[in-house]
Amino acid sequence: MPEYERKLTLPGTIEQVRVACDFVVKAAQAAGFGEDGIFQSQLAVEEIFTNIIEHGYEHNNDNKTIELIAEITPDRLIISILDEAPHFNPLQLDTPDATASLWERERGGWGVYFVRQYMDKVDYKLDNDRNRIILEKKRPQAS
Repeated sequence: MPEYERKLTLPGTIEQVRVACDFVVKAAQAAGFGEDGIFQSQLAVEEIFTNIIEHGYEHNNDNKTIELIAEITPDRLIISILDEAPHFNPLQLDTPDATASLWERERGGWGVYFVRQYMDKVDYKLDNDRNRIILEKKRPQAS
């Protein structure tokens, strides 16, 4: 049983990115994260939320929504992001080459790369015909 669980369903529009970020900031604060952990969690959700709108919904949501679920367990913050876009697992994208020079780097894929860097675990699954991205971050240890 999670210590904390909150859900929020938003219209799948770019104007809702700030609301999604605020939701995650509150959850990360409740989980005891400092500024870095809060920022990383917010940035990860902002990236995934924006990608759903731009690539999944192609800025034409037709009344589609994005659902956010934040859970706090004794050892981690778990953020699930569910959407109604065509099925797509962004974790199957090739990892960009961070060692390549700026001029040689491929476009795209960098957002998911940074999400993976900021979160301890990133997973994808289909959930009742919806895409579900699961972001997990270990909670800071109490001193």
